[in-house]
Amino acid sequence: MKPSNAWNRNRAAWVLAAAALAALEAAGCQGLDQARQQLTVLVAGFAGPESVETAQSLAKQLADRNLEDVFVVESSGMANVCVGHFDTWNNARAMETRARIRAIRDTDGNLPFGWARVAPIPESMPPSPWPLENADGAFTLHVASWEAPGRMAKAQAYAAELRQKGYEAYVYHGPRLSMVTIGAFGPEIFDNPRLVGAPQTRLGQQPPKPKVIDPKVNELIAKFPHIRLEGEDTWDGKHLPTQLVVVPGREPGVRVIPKALYRVSLWLVDTGTGLADERGHVEGVAQSPGEIPILVEGLVKQMSAALPAGRTVRIGVVGVGPTDSASAQERADAVVTSALVTALGRVAAGKATIVSLDETRQILDAAGKSPNEVLANPRAAKGVQGLDMVVIGTVTTFTTRTPPPATTPRAPGGFEVNQ
Repeated sequence: MKPSNAWNRNRAAWVLAAAALAALEAAGCQGLDQARQQLTVLVAGFAGPESVETAQSLAKQLADRNLEDVFVVESSGMANVCVGHFDTWNNARAMETRARIRAIRDTDGNLPFGWARVAPIPESMPPSPWPLENADGAFTLHVASWEAPGRMAKAQAYAAELRQKGYEAYVYHGPRLSMVTIGAFGPEIFDNPRLVGAPQTRLGQQPPKPKVIDPKVNELIAKFPHIRLEGEDTWDGKHLPTQLVVVPGREPGVRVIPKALYRVSLWLVDTGTGLADERGHVEGVAQSPGEIPILVEGLVKQMSAALPAGRTVRIGVVGVGPTDSASAQERADAVVTSALVTALGRVAAGKATIVSLDETRQILDAAGKSPNEVLANPRAAKGVQGLDMVVIGTVTTFTTRTPPPATTPRAPGGFEVNQ
């Protein structure tokens, strides 16, 4: 497949889209009614001034390969390339279309669409009235994010609510996340601006952190201590505090080291039904690999509420799957899986017998199943003998370590509130 000139000019800017909601549908979790809108195979998303031209060029190349129903959805500065309209996640035609797209190779032999996913059709929405890119300052406070279907409308509604309350709210719509931020500040809010985003001096050694000394900014952080995800505070309000991010295009003259966020979702699936009830689904966000074990242990504690009372059950650990290329490259799924095994052994002691990864694999093999099959469709665990329940999970990494589109907000490095 020979890319067009427009595609080549923007190749570094395009982002492959991922959809973790497929696992939600298969597990029968809450929120499916909202997700059961029309679905498509989401191939790629483009940002920037030539996003529409690039997306249309790619759409034409896909159509030339005899793919049917190829279309482009323009949405708040993004142009998304989609193929097909489907009503269910496991629609046979959707699976066939996804497989064909993933198998496409470019002129270098690479698989540029290997992460194509079945996903809700992207929202088509006019530009935000308060785009973050227009904020008059170098930094802004990230207070809320949305990822699920309807994210753009919800983010803009929350920004409008904040504006009505007198806050200087802004909205940013990225390929997978919609963010709401408050305020626009200069480097003078720090006691030593030169330390903002300073690189590590030695491996494993954290650089000095500048302190926020501006009283108004500290007051704002005190009023909004936690980032809201999908309209709710993060788990226990501990793992995702609000943070200052760099306003796109307003980077100060310092090296910026962005952070990564890791969204972890876990499901406790009943092998009798192949489903997970509301209590058996938990999720949260960690800001670094080091925080993942803390997050996972807290999630397992929440999930243990779904265990039946009065009897000890056998729970098999199937594993955790990455939903995006960044998670796969960083092996974030292995970090989460290790933390999950440790947390289950500690938290579920006395309530359940935890079956190891290897033994769970053997039990699944005997039933003619594979871990990947169960991760892709938890209902495949229905009827497996020797296990009362299985635990599966996904991890999604939101990172800017690899240069993203030029209009992506980035974290400027750590900071401390001046008490």
